[in-house]
Amino acid sequence: MMYSIIIPHKNSAVLVHRLLQSIPKRSDLEVIVIDDTSDSSEIQKLEEIRNDYYFDFYHNRGKKGAGASRNVGLSHARGKYVIFADSDDFFCKDFGNELDIVSQKDVDLIFYNVHSADSETYEESHRHFFFNDLVRSYLADGKKDILYKYSVPWGKIYRRGFLETYNIKFAEVIAGNDMWFSCCCGVFVNSFEVSQTVLYTVTVREGSIVNTIRPEYFLSRFDETIRVNNMLRANKLAPYQYSVLYFLANAKKFGATGYVVKQILKNRSNVLIGLEKVLSYKKVLVDRENRRKSN
Repeated sequence: MMYSIIIPHKNSAVLVHRLLQSIPKRSDLEVIVIDDTSDSSEIQKLEEIRNDYYFDFYHNRGKKGAGASRNVGLSHARGKYVIFADSDDFFCKDFGNELDIVSQKDVDLIFYNVHSADSETYEESHRHFFFNDLVRSYLADGKKDILYKYSVPWGKIYRRGFLETYNIKFAEVIAGNDMWFSCCCGVFVNSFEVSQTVLYTVTVREGSIVNTIRPEYFLSRFDETIRVNNMLRANKLAPYQYSVLYFLANAKKFGATGYVVKQILKNRSNVLIGLEKVLSYKKVLVDRENRRKSN
């Protein structure tokens, strides 16, 4: 088996169907869907979809959330390469051609350009700008920010043996689960490539976790940011730490000011990182909350 595509799912069978339609049917590719306590009606819909688009189907019976579900998928993957997709996204038209190209390679990690769109209207959105800037900066100037700041699992292809060698897993938390995984990949990678190919479309959808700002999600992302920054410093990569200014600025409205300040001091987080963005504060909120870009 050459490829394993891992898809966490929760109550979005219709969108999974759209995603599956964007994946070419080929003998060297397996699709793994992991359900995270969906309603019984949604599970039934998934079973019906399997009649047209076969996939291996597992249930996440441990800690809940996309991170834990992806770890379940990794435990069952057989492909030389692993690809992650969220159930409400889909692959771009060049995906099949890229699979043919990658099958001839032997590299730990490949980064790609991505696209973003409204899930219903397909109007272009803003979520791809930051990641494509990382691709552009590396290809133009060799900037290695892409290794540590491309903080999502999609838009990349991973060699499974690399992930297993370094035991790289997702954090099993309710929000920000992919930061640790993505940053560990950047820290430990031995060989990587960066491609201009647009591999994947990430969507913007009302009700998704990235568009839901609640205290528990806010604190989970903050804790993961602190943990990732500590790891970067431990590996002598302090210049690539993530800014904590967003959390300082928003802690009050979540009743978390004391906790945020205490953790920043305890972990010696550098509050000056990202200070240059203060003058464009509105844009910082857009980037961090993945809201639609306002004009």
